[in-house]
Amino acid sequence: MKNLNPDWIARALIVAMFAAAIWSWPTAPARIPIHWSLAGQIDGYGSKFVGLLLTPIVALAGYALIGLTAVVRPGQFEGRVMSALSWFRLAYVIVMAGAFGVIVADARGANLNMNYVMLPVLALMMIASANLLVQLSRLKMSKTAPPGGGVQA
Repeated sequence: MKNLNPDWIARALIVAMFAAAIWSWPTAPARIPIHWSLAGQIDGYGSKFVGLLLTPIVALAGYALIGLTAVVRPGQFEGRVMSALSWFRLAYVIVMAGAFGVIVADARGANLNMNYVMLPVLALMMIASANLLVQLSRLKMSKTAPPGGGVQA
């Protein structure tokens, strides 16, 4: 299998979120579930715009903003760190897509417990966050090490 490109996957998920919003819009009720309690029960509703369009917009904005960190600080995002940042961006989009998927499913009549979706995707986000921190730490350590790796003879 060819090398997976997390940025293309993230972009495809964002496009799919907008497509699902457009597809669901005509049949969605005026009030859509948008918030769940820790027990996984619906405890907040919003308009069609908030329920169907705001989450994809926030996903797109977050994806773009996370990517800007590499543009603003290019010296900190090279090689393995840039790869880790791409996987972190994908994990962020997956979290947003998971929440959006439950919103769309509930708007179409399903009664899903948000916890069954969000806990696994949040665990994925934690793994991506840890990987990014490890790669940033390795890069920082490699740049601050004295010539010869600091070994004195």
